[in-house]
Amino acid sequence: MLATSLVLVAALLHAIWNTLIKFSGERLLVIASMDVVALLFAVVMVAFVQVPPAEIWPWMLASAGFELIYRFLLIQAYRVGDLGLVYPLMRGLSPLVVLALTLTFAGETLSNQQILGIMLIPCGMACLLWQGGGGDRLPWSMLPVVALIGLCIGCYTWLDGQAIRRWSQPLDYLVWLTLISAWPFPLLAVVARRAPFALFWRTQWKLGLAVGFCVLFSYALVLWAMQLGSVAEAAALREISVILVVLFGMRYLKEPFGGPRLLACALVLIGMLIMKF
Repeated sequence: MLATSLVLVAALLHAIWNTLIKFSGERLLVIASMDVVALLFAVVMVAFVQVPPAEIWPWMLASAGFELIYRFLLIQAYRVGDLGLVYPLMRGLSPLVVLALTLTFAGETLSNQQILGIMLIPCGMACLLWQGGGGDRLPWSMLPVVALIGLCIGCYTWLDGQAIRRWSQPLDYLVWLTLISAWPFPLLAVVARRAPFALFWRTQWKLGLAVGFCVLFSYALVLWAMQLGSVAEAAALREISVILVVLFGMRYLKEPFGGPRLLACALVLIGMLIMKF
């Protein structure tokens, strides 16, 4: 029950920070700012945590690589598609990736009920390919990008879960992972857009702090939940954020809420309930 609660809170935070990024016209600067916040946190905390054992570094480095690719592609995807379309499509693939990796390599046993619940989530996401999910269609050229984002999410989620199983120190892992992955985008912003980046911090520092804290806490809660329970189930339960994002997009970004998006949300919710009950 604790693991489920942690994942649901993480899903809420994840939905919030994605909505804030989509809402902003300066997505590179927002992501760079959130990484600045995360990096400052990691620098402060590094003196109080353990150094990961040697066997954890390959998992952590691979996870950091997938995260950086994911963030770069996320900026591209949010430029052309609705939040309520892009987010569910990219998140819908990741539980399948985690499930496949878990069953193939991790030796983790899942019940048929859990597998069915996980499978319903990407089925719901497929509904969004029908008539743009009730709104504007996503350009076909962007579908491979969105699919690659989902693949990256699934891979780094699974890698994190396996690392946490081998080294049960979620906070320590988060600090070192952040030190590895949180500097490239701030560096890019300073080199390529120094003046706008400085202006962003002077005028929109609250947005940068909000997104940074949401990312940190969301990630920390998911790592904790994966330590307590099934990695595949935690990855799937986190996709309740899909429902929240569709609602946030409708409420704050004035995006449409057509029948396909309603069906997608319903299948995600049903999948979650099947897994837990």
